[in-house]
Amino acid sequence: MSESVLLDEIFTVTSVDKQKYQRVSRITAVSGQNDMNLTLDINSQIYPLEKDATFSLQITSNLNSPDLKEAADYIMYGKVYRVEEAKDEKVSVYVSFGGLLMAIEGSHRKLYRLSLDHVYLLLRR
Repeated sequence: MSESVLLDEIFTVTSVDKQKYQRVSRITAVSGQNDMNLTLDINSQIYPLEKDATFSLQITSNLNSPDLKEAADYIMYGKVYRVEEAKDEKVSVYVSFGGLLMAIEGSHRKLYRLSLDHVYLLLRR
């Protein structure tokens, strides 16, 4: 894993909420090992996801590697605005991508590299 890659996981969509806005869906997903929970707002017109779909999620500090950009189907730039301790030695990290929000909860061992800084989110099927 590249030094700029802060998180690299495979997730499966457990639900899709399309009710809030026309072009935005809020997905909930769980990681392949069931140790991380994700809630993510995405532009469903550009990158539609359905229940039970599997996708790769990477969070990086930069896009200096051309391989990262070329492999991604959907990229967003945002800011980690809150990191808080959750129960059972878990951490919750909150990111805003220009109003599209992400919340991810998981083990401190996997999320420790995420801090209050700007990040890139890369998704691919």
